[in-house]
Amino acid sequence: MVATIAMPAEGQSPLGYAEALGEAYLSFSGHNHRKNGGHYLTPGTVARFMAGYSSYSEPHMRVLDPGSGTGILAAAVCEAASRSGTVQRLHIDAYEIDQSLADLSRLVLAFAQEWLDQRSVRLTFSVTHGDFILTHADTLRAKSENRLWGRVGGPDAEYDLVISNPPYFKIAKDDPRAVAWASVVYGQPNIYAIFMAISAELLSIDGRLVYIVPRSFASGPYFRKFRDVFFRKVAPTAIHLFESRKDVFGKQTVLQESLVLGARLRIEGEPFDEGQVLVSHSKAAHDLSERQSLHVNIDSVLDLASQNKELSIPLCVEDLELVKAMRAWPNTLHSLGLEVSTGPVVPFRATQFLTHRQLGSRTAPLLWMQHVHPMQTDWPSPIAEKPQWIKVLPESMKLLVPDATYVLVRRFSAKEEKRRLVAAPLSRGVLKEELIGLENHLNYVRGVLRELDEELAYGLSALLNSTFLDRFFRISNGNTQVSATELRAMPLPAERDIRAIGKEALRRFVSADDLSALDVLVARTLNLSPELSMRPELAAR
Repeated sequence: MVATIAMPAEGQSPLGYAEALGEAYLSFSGHNHRKNGGHYLTPGTVARFMAGYSSYSEPHMRVLDPGSGTGILAAAVCEAASRSGTVQRLHIDAYEIDQSLADLSRLVLAFAQEWLDQRSVRLTFSVTHGDFILTHADTLRAKSENRLWGRVGGPDAEYDLVISNPPYFKIAKDDPRAVAWASVVYGQPNIYAIFMAISAELLSIDGRLVYIVPRSFASGPYFRKFRDVFFRKVAPTAIHLFESRKDVFGKQTVLQESLVLGARLRIEGEPFDEGQVLVSHSKAAHDLSERQSLHVNIDSVLDLASQNKELSIPLCVEDLELVKAMRAWPNTLHSLGLEVSTGPVVPFRATQFLTHRQLGSRTAPLLWMQHVHPMQTDWPSPIAEKPQWIKVLPESMKLLVPDATYVLVRRFSAKEEKRRLVAAPLSRGVLKEELIGLENHLNYVRGVLRELDEELAYGLSALLNSTFLDRFFRISNGNTQVSATELRAMPLPAERDIRAIGKEALRRFVSADDLSALDVLVARTLNLSPELSMRPELAAR
């Protein structure tokens, strides 16, 4: 198949050639094949941008490109090295598990070798057709558990730059790759996190790491172990966020928020909060030249002393001010004597208990995510013919919660939905039943050390529906899922202020179509600047 690929055009650069081969690959490879392999080829503009995150200040440079695709990132590095005026010798090791892509990488690097030779830079390279993770399965085993820094020794090389667009897909927890790297992953991991963890172990003392990956690793419980290990090894130096979930990879269908992360190897004894990070953002790849940027202290994006170790991404001065203000708040749900849990009713596991008809005391109301709107719970309500009741039987009792006052929070939002946090109070007695069913796409806040009363429930709901907390959540989290873990970690103001907000929210009805009144109420009560609730659109900048 590679034999049918055209040779480089006259005057074409290595990156241009890699792009042309990428277009050819997309035309002859099937969508399912690429999806199963997690292959999403890097656009040329993004490749050049990523190569610019590295330093080219030494005459000799070793580069690793795991998951090389058509070799476009390696080609971008070659072009950047040629412009440096410093690099004289360049060695690139590439890994690619797809045979066709490995062959294309060889073609690109062979062309880059001739192209660089004309520019007085000597390139040597190897392209390994194989599994990058399993090839380096002994990297952590060879390393003493008590040595955070220091090299592992053995056959693994050290690199001045690791640059990658790794595959993205989940693997089973008993997959040999997950087993080999069990110390950095949890549950059913996404393979890209293992690529990042290995790469951090292969950096030289002054080495740089540049990755384009989904933002999902930056927050949430599933990547917490990875973040702890990874960010103790490397320090972020630059973060670029693509705000569009679908326009970064062009014709390739990728529906997730992506970012470019630049990082350096940490120095032994270095404080974790030392240094600055360049944070930038654009809508997608096409407007990278118009990106907005700011420098922030590393502790504004990463707090390794925190339990969740989330990577926050403040995009403007107002984001920084909001994060600073909210981190000064004294409470969390736990300190208020409250807890948050996920609804226990998983529909496909409880089909025998679900019903469309009320059967007197033998049924309880079943609330779905679609019943919850900002500041109001609308039940019963016909929602795609979903059953509105759950049978009360000895076998279903573990799926039911007692009638009480709760705050219901949607666990999911649509991909491009403007609001991530949607919450509503549910007061005791409103549903007129002793037991309630809560479907698994809902979180519910309940009293543990104390009763959650109506005033406090309305205050918490108003806060969660405010643009302030929604904006804070977006800074800290790129997921469309709102987990109980993240709600537990969210800072909350003094109880008297929450109650003041709740008292006013109880007094007047707030329409789900116009929540601006909530922002005014929250800003006035908590002495927040209204500007902190306004996140300007990129198009307006």
